[in-house]
Amino acid sequence: MSKLGALIKVSALAAAVALSAHATAATFKVPINYTVEVVDGKTSDFGYNRFSRTIELAPGRHQLVLLFEGVFGQARDSRIYQAANPIVIEIPNMPADATYTFNYDTPEDERQAEIYSRSQKINLINADTKAPLSQDEANYYLLTSDSGFALLRDYREDLASVGRLYAPAEVKAEIERERSGANVTAQGVPMVKARSASGFTSAAPAAPAAAPVAAPVMSATVTTAAAQNAAEAQATAQGAPAQVQTIASPANAAIYNQMVQLYEQADDSTKLKIVKYIMSH
Repeated sequence: MSKLGALIKVSALAAAVALSAHATAATFKVPINYTVEVVDGKTSDFGYNRFSRTIELAPGRHQLVLLFEGVFGQARDSRIYQAANPIVIEIPNMPADATYTFNYDTPEDERQAEIYSRSQKINLINADTKAPLSQDEANYYLLTSDSGFALLRDYREDLASVGRLYAPAEVKAEIERERSGANVTAQGVPMVKARSASGFTSAAPAAPAAAPVAAPVMSATVTTAAAQNAAEAQATAQGAPAQVQTIASPANAAIYNQMVQLYEQADDSTKLKIVKYIMSH
């Protein structure tokens, strides 16, 4: 056989193998206005194609966490709406070469988006036949939390807290390493994690153990409000009507400062999430 003939034969065999592998791959098509947060315990590198909005899945069990968010409204008056809680889709046994998805009443304006973000009623279907999926084929639920500020929720931890997190063994091992703070990769390579900071700062020596702890830095808004409250308290003691700016109450001031410090210390990705959360609420 000539070299050309051998090359053609090898190329044809490789193409056949690739087509065979693709034919046995299952997929989940993600509807518009939903973002993929977690797939089988992984928060990244989970085979999501942003152009086709599909997740490639192996046959078998899967767990998908999706978050509703989108821009609604007319041009300059549009707003970002984001659901407080994600939906979790459980697929007990994904068939090979199957394509699952869901449909829902897509909001057309801001009012509908706000209503839908609280209910998120969806219909899981087979993308090819449009037939509804049974509970045994796929089911879903809303993952709620009473943690309050939901922006920085860890959906994996939320699922684990109620015993519902699904992840393959190697992913579970990675999660455990993250929890324990182990600074090595799965292959045993040491890691050093840097945190985001604005500008360049020189390292300062550690303060002596007996050094007094500095008071937390108060923002100008809170400092001004606190001063006004003190003045109003004095006026009230002298018989004037009470006027209180609640942002400077001890509890609210502490929360406000924590949020400011959290934003300033966050990386760019987290800052974007904070901005999107504020715009959608």
